Amino acid sequence: MRIYKRGDRGFHGYGRPLRDSNGGEVEVYESSAATAPHVWLNIDSTRWDHCGGSVSAHLDQKQARAVIARLQAWLDEVPTRWGKKWVKP
Repeated sequence: MRIYKRGDRGFHGYGRPLRDSNGGEVEVYESSAATAPHVWLNIDSTRWDHCGGSVSAHLDQKQARAVIARLQAWLDEVPTRWGKKWVKP
């Protein structure tokens, strides 16, 4: 995972923004919150025809782990619900 400087304030981005299957972008980047570590999960849907804009979740470590756990549960369930041919490295 490449960590890069995002913007002129020196905060980190984690991996370049990635395109979702509808052409939107998903980005994870460090927050400027001074009280504790936080991360932004930004979902930009401006490229979608039916809606537009950006939605962001401001996550602390506990919340980020909860999002990861939910995504991991979905990934773990793919082989049993969709078959092994759909498992990607």
